[in-house]
Amino acid sequence: MKPIRIIVGLPLALLTAFAVIATPLSASAGNKFCPPGLANKGCIPPGQRKKWVRGEYIPHDVVYHRVYHDEYHLPAPREGHFYARIGGDIYLLAEATQRVIEAINLVDAATR
Repeated sequence: MKPIRIIVGLPLALLTAFAVIATPLSASAGNKFCPPGLANKGCIPPGQRKKWVRGEYIPHDVVYHRVYHDEYHLPAPREGHFYARIGGDIYLLAEATQRVIEAINLVDAATR
């Protein structure tokens, strides 16, 4: 009786091990086929990107670039705040919490 248990248990153990190993491999394989134009944009087309609104918090895994207010002719941010570019949008963020204080419309900013 014991040899039958080993024969039945071995394929089950192999299938479980394969499932555990294959899951991370399949999740990371999606980034390999990103078109060259979207590679530095996180593989998300511009029209499908998340738009952040006042009061929302920017998650820590979102990539943003700090920008200086002079680049876009914006007023200087208050202490504890900074401007960030996420995708093609400019946001005023709280430094401590990454909370959106203001979403900047670049057309409006150019006319200030």
